[in-house]
Amino acid sequence: MRAHLFSASFGLVLMACSASSGGDAAPVDTEVAATAPAPTPGGDTAMDGGGGSADDAATPPKNDCKLASIQGITDVAPTFVTYASPSVVPTTMTGGTLQGQYTVDKATVYLPSGTAGLVDARNSTGSVNAWALFSGTSYRIYLKADFSLATVAGPQAQGTDTASQGAFTVTGAALTLDHACDSTIAQEADYSFTDTADGRATILIKTSTPYGDTYMQLDAAKN
Repeated sequence: MRAHLFSASFGLVLMACSASSGGDAAPVDTEVAATAPAPTPGGDTAMDGGGGSADDAATPPKNDCKLASIQGITDVAPTFVTYASPSVVPTTMTGGTLQGQYTVDKATVYLPSGTAGLVDARNSTGSVNAWALFSGTSYRIYLKADFSLATVAGPQAQGTDTASQGAFTVTGAALTLDHACDSTIAQEADYSFTDTADGRATILIKTSTPYGDTYMQLDAAKN
């Protein structure tokens, strides 16, 4: 799954917070993650339309871009923590077989390690609404997240509203999407997953910020 979790403004917000806290800037992690599609205007509409440039039109998508959306998904309140290896880290993903409908009922956000002292994870709040559908080699995914980060400069809004559809491949625990039905692709993220065939699954989204990597761990019920 690829989604633009935190915008580039996240780093700018934190740098402003650092200045307001007396200039003790947090260390910058220079590791660069892969990149995810920008939010698709209008959600479902853009995904079903296909879109793209004239060059894209010459290459037909790898599926018909008509997987049905999942309705009636309830928002969940995420837990915020600050990444601190080796004690506060996401669950290790182990892979499996992605097939069926997945509805997210638990979310954990691991803020970058460099935000320690700038963002109070315990007092940050938000909501997440997400689901995924995998059928054969085709996928459709929706993720809407709205966060209010409790920073030293006051509450700061972050989040994403992303929809994507196309074909997917799996290599071990890594999940790769081709975004064949998406009209725009701006920035990507790294995705991995666990599906143990027991009715539960987890998708882990990793994105890069100037203060280190951010992780969103989405735990889901599988139907």
